[in-house]
Amino acid sequence: MITIAEPSRSQRFFRDFVKIAGPYWAGRQQWRPRLLVATLALLVVAQVALAIRLNIWSADLFDALERRSTDGAMAQIGIFVLIMLGTMATNTAHLVVRRRLQYGWRRWLTARVIGDWMADARHYQADLIPGDHANPDGRIAEDIRIATEFAIDLASSMFYCVLLLVSFVGILWSLSGWIRVASLDVPGHLVVLAVGYAGMGAVVAFLLGRPLVRATDTRQTREAEFRFGLVRAHESGEPIAVARGEPLERERLQAVFETIGPSWRDQSRGLARLIAFSSGYVTLAAVLPILVGTPRFLEGTLSLGRLMQSGQAFQQVTAALSWPVDNLATTAAWRASVERVLMLDEAVRIVAAEAARRGETAINLDRVPTSRLGVRDLWIAAPDGTAMLSNLNLTVEPGERVLVDGDSEAASALFRVLAGIWPWGRGRVDLPGDAGLIAVGPWPFLPQGSLRQALAFPEPADRHDETALQGALDSVGLAHLAPRLDEEADWARVLTAAEVQRLSFARIILLRPRWILLGNATDALDPGSAIAMLRLIADQLSQAGIILVGRQPGSEDIFNRQLTLERATDGEILLNEVYERRQTAKVPRPRPLSVIDRLREGYGR
Repeated sequence: MITIAEPSRSQRFFRDFVKIAGPYWAGRQQWRPRLLVATLALLVVAQVALAIRLNIWSADLFDALERRSTDGAMAQIGIFVLIMLGTMATNTAHLVVRRRLQYGWRRWLTARVIGDWMADARHYQADLIPGDHANPDGRIAEDIRIATEFAIDLASSMFYCVLLLVSFVGILWSLSGWIRVASLDVPGHLVVLAVGYAGMGAVVAFLLGRPLVRATDTRQTREAEFRFGLVRAHESGEPIAVARGEPLERERLQAVFETIGPSWRDQSRGLARLIAFSSGYVTLAAVLPILVGTPRFLEGTLSLGRLMQSGQAFQQVTAALSWPVDNLATTAAWRASVERVLMLDEAVRIVAAEAARRGETAINLDRVPTSRLGVRDLWIAAPDGTAMLSNLNLTVEPGERVLVDGDSEAASALFRVLAGIWPWGRGRVDLPGDAGLIAVGPWPFLPQGSLRQALAFPEPADRHDETALQGALDSVGLAHLAPRLDEEADWARVLTAAEVQRLSFARIILLRPRWILLGNATDALDPGSAIAMLRLIADQLSQAGIILVGRQPGSEDIFNRQLTLERATDGEILLNEVYERRQTAKVPRPRPLSVIDRLREGYGR
């Protein structure tokens, strides 16, 4: 019997990252990024070649100076100018190619994640399930940037350091010669010294960095608390002003800011210790191989040029060996950002899979041309799989007006099912197969742009003439907005809540749909205005089927019939698979690449 081992968390982490971000490099039409990668690799090789040439030039220059050769020294100055120009050109080209590659990858991945997230109500559904995928705006805007930029930076710098190490270890080994230790001739002593020196530096930095990491984490937490306090004060501006609470709020914000001070001082002390060591470490690295090689130089077995060349080669080897330590913080930040993007992608895939369910244990949306709107044998579940509404049947014919009230949560869930955005439950839903249905909730969507576009949404604004637009506004009591039809603004913020809901009814009058679904669409209006809006669409769209989901006192006579909903028994599990998945999601997940966390706890920058 052959047993296939489960992939480790690290393997799954890289596999999932390649799955979501890898197609950018593997697509048939993606020849441009592959060409840029090849160009970047060649530029890295050129950078290492120039570093080697500079190292050889150092030996040639000092040998010329040792011989007091004016012609040789002048020739080396000319060679240095060429090396310098080559370095400038190579580094500039490397920067341009690298940044173009980073932006291209970020743009592609951003488009892919937004495309998956902002499709078929997944952005809404993902917010309703448990898991670490909150703040999708930050994950898309910032974490994707870090995931792509840092990945290319780390890969490029690691490739450079590997080439540097391979090249300069050979040079340093040849320059080391042989030394006699305890009657034994030992080769490559400078290579051994470089490895030991880099290892010692990593250990000391590790020990010095432990308090710094804790102080940095504490400071970031305090800074986040201060920012949250400022955001909360801004969002609560009106209540604070009405209550004259500015003095108390000012004292609270100042007290929260003062908590940053201790961690700032601890971080400063940690940085001071680390910088003091780093300064000495870098300075000694430039001198140590020269001090070690001075006896051989004084004996005449090592020229001045080769002595200086060994110093440079030693620095290059120690710098290459220090790559893991130098990039530990960057690697940790990259890992965290990739994990956050993957968690958002996983949430989107979960709700997409749940929405795609078909059969007896799913809500089946029949989007075909139909002369009716309704549900058959419908059971609605909460996002955790427990039942909310059981065995509902409802059919609405053209021209019928139905009021659905009762349990508010069950009514809201029914509205979302009929709007096609609630996938949890089972049964059959008959929906129009074309754009004949308009669903309006308590917060109608108004796209940014002109008022004309907001009124005509989702149709193009130029499909309706000025008279129709102005007539729709006038019919709902918004005639004062007609002169502002071409004004660009964020109308959801400019208009009051009541005006936004009136505008949604003006949109219905303008678009004249055959089916109208309203979910608490008048709760910002006074009772008289709400009834007037309902009578307006009932009179002007007498052939339309209308379903109002939610409480609307005093409007019963507008509707042909009324349905009162009762919530299902609490705790009854309707969707076992969904329920088990939600319970699993509540368990904290172990972090991939945990070795980075363990190292980071002992090292700071």
